[in-house]
Amino acid sequence: MRGFFYFKSAIESWLLTFLFLFDSTRRVVEYRLTVRDFLALGLGLAFILVGVDHFINPVWYEPIVPSLLPNATFWVLASGFFEALFGLLLIIPRTRSWASVATAWMLVVLYWANFNMWYNDIPLNGATYDDIWHVVRLVIQIVLIITITWIGQVTPFKGREKLHDSLDIFQGRITSSGFQTGDRIVVGAWNSSPFGKFTDIMWAKPDGVRVLIAPSQDVADYVTEMYSFDEVLIEKIVTNEEGRNLKVECDSMQLDFSWKKGFAIPFKRSLLFIATVELFFAKLIFSTRTYGLTRNNRQEWYAIDRVSNLSSALATINGQNVGEMAPMNEACKFGFSEAPKKPSSCEVRTHIL
Repeated sequence: MRGFFYFKSAIESWLLTFLFLFDSTRRVVEYRLTVRDFLALGLGLAFILVGVDHFINPVWYEPIVPSLLPNATFWVLASGFFEALFGLLLIIPRTRSWASVATAWMLVVLYWANFNMWYNDIPLNGATYDDIWHVVRLVIQIVLIITITWIGQVTPFKGREKLHDSLDIFQGRITSSGFQTGDRIVVGAWNSSPFGKFTDIMWAKPDGVRVLIAPSQDVADYVTEMYSFDEVLIEKIVTNEEGRNLKVECDSMQLDFSWKKGFAIPFKRSLLFIATVELFFAKLIFSTRTYGLTRNNRQEWYAIDRVSNLSSALATINGQNVGEMAPMNEACKFGFSEAPKKPSSCEVRTHIL
C-alpha cells in the first residue's frame, strides 16, 4: 500500500533525525527545542502528506474501505482531511495535546480499514499480502499510537500539569451511600488540600433538602461557592480511617463505612484525558462526571485512583438509625456531578482551576 510505505519511510527518516538530535542534546537545549518537538514536526508532516495523498489518489485507498460504509470516496477524503488537520495541529505546541488524543483515536478508528484489508484478503494493485505483513503493520500502528501520546504528554505519559501551580488540589477519599430512609450521604475525607487535612459531609435528606456539614467557616464558604445547598452546619468532624474502614462523627450524625479492595487505575492521566475519554466512560459505566463547571464557573476535574464498592454502611442521623445502605437512585443535586448509584468509596484527586 503506497500510502503506508510512504508513511513508514517518513517515520524511519525522522527516527534517524531523532538519533542525530540525541547526540546533539546541548544544542537542542540551548534553543529550547525538545525531542518531542522534532518528532511532532516529523510525524505531523508525515500525516499531512498522507492526508493530501488521499485527495490526489483517492481511488488507490477505496478498496480497503469497509463495505458497510457507503460511498467509499467520501470516507477516503474525510480520513485524508482529518489526517492532514491533526498532523498540522500536532506540529503546533499549543494544540499538541488535543491533537495527540485526536490522532491516537483516529488511528484506532482507521485500523478498521486495515483490518478489513487483512480479514478479507483485499488486493491492492492486484497484490495481496501475507499475514506477517499485516501483523507488522498492526505493531507499527500500536507504536505510532504510543509515540503520539508520548509526544503530546497525555495518558499514560503525563508529567506535571502546566496549570499545576494555579490549581486547588484536594487529595483523599470520597465515600457515598444511600440509605433505606431515603437519606443520601457523600463524605469527602481529604488528607491534603489548601485547607490542610479535613472532612466535609454533603447530605441530601429524603425531602430533597441539601445540607453541607463543614468543619470551619472557611471550608463552608469555599464549598458553597461551588456547590448548591439549602442549609449549612458548622460542626467539629472527627474522622478515623483504618485499612478499608472509615468512621466519621459530628454532632448531627455518626457514620461507619467499610469497602472492598476494588480496583486501582495504575497510570497517570492528564486533565485533558479526564475531561474527554474518562468523562465518557464514567458517564457510561457509573453515571457520574469526571469534569465540569462548578456553580461559580470554575473548572473541576476528578482524577480517580481507586474505585471500591462498599461492603457495609451504617449511619445514625440525629440519634435515629437510617437503616441499611441502598443505591443512590435519586439525584442529590449538589453540583454538576452525581455520586455513583452503587454505594462506593473512591481514592481521588480533585483539581479545581
